[in-house]
Amino acid sequence: MTSIQKTPRLYTAAALIQDGTFSLSEPQTHYVRNVMRLKEGGHIRAFNGRDGEFAAVITDLGKKSAALLCAQKLKQQPPPPPRIHLLFAPLKKHRMDQIIEKTVELGVTDLHPVITAHTEVRSLNTERLTAQMIEAAEQSERLEIPVLHPITTLHEKMKAWDKNIPLFWATEAEKDAAPALTQTLKASAFLIGPVGGFNAAENASLSALPFIKPVSLGPRVLRAETAAIYCVVLANPCT
Repeated sequence: MTSIQKTPRLYTAAALIQDGTFSLSEPQTHYVRNVMRLKEGGHIRAFNGRDGEFAAVITDLGKKSAALLCAQKLKQQPPPPPRIHLLFAPLKKHRMDQIIEKTVELGVTDLHPVITAHTEVRSLNTERLTAQMIEAAEQSERLEIPVLHPITTLHEKMKAWDKNIPLFWATEAEKDAAPALTQTLKASAFLIGPVGGFNAAENASLSALPFIKPVSLGPRVLRAETAAIYCVVLANPCT
């Protein structure tokens, strides 16, 4: 078998057990057959977010499906990581891609798209976003897939929010009264504004909620995707 780092790594929803078998989807089969040029007897690494990671050997490779055998357990499934929630207004395609890819690589566990007055994109292709999340987890050696929560309005999200989870609201740079996020300990949930920021009514509503803590991201005004990445980096500095 080639070195572990060079072995293709794929997510599957199937159960993974020693000497057990599972199948690849049609897109995954296309990837291992036509992109990675693997053949029967070739190896991949497989994980499902529950059973750790296995070295799996391809026992049957067709044009649209592949069967594999779990040959060796490579990693035990670790305990669930601390939750890192990111609430954000969806952006246009390439900027949205950056939020999904980079925050998943950095350890976000829960992505909450919210609709605000200035939100650019008000509907999501959840199948596409889920595929991006899986790809980012595969690439970054994560053993679990983050949760993509249903898109909802900011008002409904605040109404349903678990009040035991403090929510850190990344305010505009000129709001000097907000403490710097770098001075905040145990931050685990962040609210990032849309392009153009929140409107006056939203600012007033957020300011009145006792479980929300406004914080400053520094002296510069950051793009929404940069602010999202910055918050996750500070929340999970050991990634």
